[in-house]
Amino acid sequence: MSRLSYAFAAVVLSALCGHSTVSGQAPATPTDSSGGAVIGTGTFTGFVENMDRSLAFYHDAFGMDVPAPPASGARPYNPPNPQLFKWFDIAGARERHQSARVPGSRVTVELMEIQDVDHKTIPLRIQDPGAATLVLMVRDVDATLLRATQAGASIVTPGRKPAVLSDGGRAILLRDVDGRFIELRQPATATGAPATGDVLDMRLLLTVNEMSETTRFYRDVLGFIVEGETGFTADKPTRQLTGLGKTEVKRSRMQAPGSMLWIDLVEFKGVDRKPLQMRIQDRGAARLQLRAQNIDALVDRIKRAGAKVVSEGGVAVAIPPNLKGAVVADPNNFFLTPFAPCDGCAPGIPGR
Repeated sequence: MSRLSYAFAAVVLSALCGHSTVSGQAPATPTDSSGGAVIGTGTFTGFVENMDRSLAFYHDAFGMDVPAPPASGARPYNPPNPQLFKWFDIAGARERHQSARVPGSRVTVELMEIQDVDHKTIPLRIQDPGAATLVLMVRDVDATLLRATQAGASIVTPGRKPAVLSDGGRAILLRDVDGRFIELRQPATATGAPATGDVLDMRLLLTVNEMSETTRFYRDVLGFIVEGETGFTADKPTRQLTGLGKTEVKRSRMQAPGSMLWIDLVEFKGVDRKPLQMRIQDRGAARLQLRAQNIDALVDRIKRAGAKVVSEGGVAVAIPPNLKGAVVADPNNFFLTPFAPCDGCAPGIPGR
């Protein structure tokens, strides 16, 4: 059996076996699974125009390990997988996906390219609800910034220098080669960090339309823990970091049961903003995998809460080998893909 025949299965199964970051934080307690439950997070995926170009950027900018290209140069597209296409509602597409990983850590970013279906490139702004920012915790922000710009990143932060954060850390906002936001953040202290490497850890930052609506969805529907909500403040470090000099921000953070990944939430006020309208195949879209139990009940609860299920038919789809999952748009049109093992529901191998 070819390596490509296993490509999709390997990526999904790897998410079942590991947690995303942040290290040093206690995971939340899983909820009762009788009505469906989230039990962890998997990979964060960015949807891009050219996977090879994006992989090269993450390798060159941050020293991430990426699969070697074949002798022919371009990494091949995966065999057609009708069930995956139903899952993403992209019938007739070509797709390929690979992960970039930081050696010695749990930091992984997946890049996925979808072709041959209608799509558009979304111009991203940090203040627009639905914008997802990859936050990389780094050992030396200046050294990492130099490598990232040499690899093709552009600097968003005015003055092209890191902002000083309230806790004494330093951070700078970039765009990668696909225009996606990356924040490089050097903590004031790097407790528990790996001994080597530029990137120590990661978290996500999600820009939301309305904080209470977002936290209700993640807490009451998905069982996340939510904490640390603030009121609106004229936060000087955020203004320096983003260049939005008149904005006020409200913040919170959340964590899925069984996960080590913290997701920061931010709502902007006093600045022009427009909720992003995306499909999962659009350049600029992103998703986070959610490991789940009783996926059908979980998807039903998500639908009753008013969230959109993107997968064909609005239901969870069986995916070889013996997985079942759905694509869901949260209240900010950020994509979640809850999935779970299933007993004999899809025993084949993709592409066979």
